[in-house]
Amino acid sequence: MNSKSNVFEQNTQLIHQLTAGMLLGDNRTELFGCRTSKKVYAITDGKTIPFENILPKQRAQILQRLVNDDKAMEDLKGLSHKEALESFAFCVFGATDSNADFNESGILKEADNFICGNDCKCLKWKSKNITINGNKLTPRQIEIIQLLATDSADKQIADQLGISHSTLDTHKSHIFELAGVTSKNGLIVKAINEKIIQ
Repeated sequence: MNSKSNVFEQNTQLIHQLTAGMLLGDNRTELFGCRTSKKVYAITDGKTIPFENILPKQRAQILQRLVNDDKAMEDLKGLSHKEALESFAFCVFGATDSNADFNESGILKEADNFICGNDCKCLKWKSKNITINGNKLTPRQIEIIQLLATDSADKQIADQLGISHSTLDTHKSHIFELAGVTSKNGLIVKAINEKIIQ
């Protein structure tokens, strides 16, 4: 129980949530993406490297995840192999957080709770699971949460979604229940904390 990983996890919880791999000696690897360029980088053992320089073992695991996702393969088929792999990594593992994408043994973990863009096709990929309070959200629920975070009135949101105000209220109640909140403000705070709203 005295492994380096456990020490890092305990220390980051005591201080604050540091990005995985940020400290020297932390051999976990965190992938993160630049929203402007859509480029992916990795941080491990206190060093940041471009995506193309990650270990072949890590690259192979990301490729396997991509190959196992028919929808992602279809959406990315027009890109070169290199571009498709980096685009997939950006969409699925692009969040910068304290939960390493590769553990200290180099094993790829689950996808990040990361929305790379409001209308990205990746929201329909099976590799992507956006959750709130541990509950999986549908693309429609994500859209509703994002609209609720705007200044728009509920009537405007319902009109934009092409649904009645009462149907929107039903969706909101269900989303509040999933999120474990009782108000729109509570939902927005929760969604920001869980990276559903950027």
